[in-house]
Amino acid sequence: MANKIYVGDIGLEIIIDMQEDINDATTYEMLVLKDGEQVTWDAAIYEDRYLRYVTEEDDLDSSGVYHIQGNFVFPTGWTGLSETVNFTVHPKWK
Repeated sequence: MANKIYVGDIGLEIIIDMQEDINDATTYEMLVLKDGEQVTWDAAIYEDRYLRYVTEEDDLDSSGVYHIQGNFVFPTGWTGLSETVNFTVHPKWK
């Protein structure tokens, strides 16, 4: 990730290290809490154990702290969330 993230940043790569192989997961996404609202970003598996998402227009539409959790479903029936990752999105011009 960039050293400082700003409102409106597009193309920012967000990578979460899941610390284990997640290739067998049938569902993988990032649940994002921003401004008290939860949204879902469709993520991809990257190098077997990482969850990756690249921001698009309107993903980082407000300043503040963003909380992200990976959401997974495995064929074994196990479903769950990763640890929470937090980052701050700064207003433009600061």
